[in-house]
Amino acid sequence: MNARERDIEEDRFTASLAGLAMALLLSLIALFVIERLAAVSKLEDCLLQGRKNCQRIELSPGRGAPPPFSPSVRETSAAWSGRLSDVMR
Repeated sequence: MNARERDIEEDRFTASLAGLAMALLLSLIALFVIERLAAVSKLEDCLLQGRKNCQRIELSPGRGAPPPFSPSVRETSAAWSGRLSDVMR
């Protein structure tokens, strides 16, 4: 393999890596745009239904976040809700 063939092969390899990098970049951009469009669509659907509070509600805390209540508070609230339902019957 002479120097000219080696240069041609190196250029082809560089062009292939550049093409792969561009494809990955475009894929990431497409995923971001799709996610944003889905969020806007959900908000638009909510508003078209006539709702006033269309903000997203987080139901579970993120990873590593402390739980909102300690177990004893949960047990107490469960006990109170049971007593309340017994009283209402």
